[in-house]
Amino acid sequence: MNITAVSANPDKSSLSNQIFHETSAVLKMASHKVFYQDLYADGFDPVLSQTEIDRRFSLDNGVSRYAGELVDSDGILVVHPDWWGGPPAILKGWVDRVFRPGIAYDVDREFPGDPGIQHQLLDGKRVVVICLSENRADNEILRMFWEDKVFGWCGVRDFRMFHLNDMSNRTYAEVADWKRMVVKDAVTFLTGEVFEEVV
Repeated sequence: MNITAVSANPDKSSLSNQIFHETSAVLKMASHKVFYQDLYADGFDPVLSQTEIDRRFSLDNGVSRYAGELVDSDGILVVHPDWWGGPPAILKGWVDRVFRPGIAYDVDREFPGDPGIQHQLLDGKRVVVICLSENRADNEILRMFWEDKVFGWCGVRDFRMFHLNDMSNRTYAEVADWKRMVVKDAVTFLTGEVFEEVV
């Protein structure tokens, strides 16, 4: 299987980046191909310009690579911190610029203003989103954004979200146990293969 793995945390030592790398490593050990999209490390520009909107595709090499990998993937892994109740701006920009017509969806219109017929181009892909919140957060808001507004709208039916809430009040042992569980469960969900132990 091909898996697109996306990270959106500038802190290389963060728990979310640890989960991103450990999950990707387990996938690779199981002979799956991983497309790494570390948005901060790659210097990704999240700003969608009017020119790019009008053109309906991007001339940016990074965006083109990300889009091609998304199309070629059977599964998608997104790992991010919760900033102000949502994903970091760089990750929202990844959605804005990569989930474009012909990549994640398309709409056939017969005339301007016609609502058209929507084509959901991510149908059949499995998606795991892993989110970490320092304080108490509303899991439902984050779930609705990813499952309903982004991936569901583009046709994804096999979706799972893991949310570690109130991290600042968790013990080291609790966080370590959660990390082991989420890596194993994320890999199992993405691949359909059961993993008893992980790195």
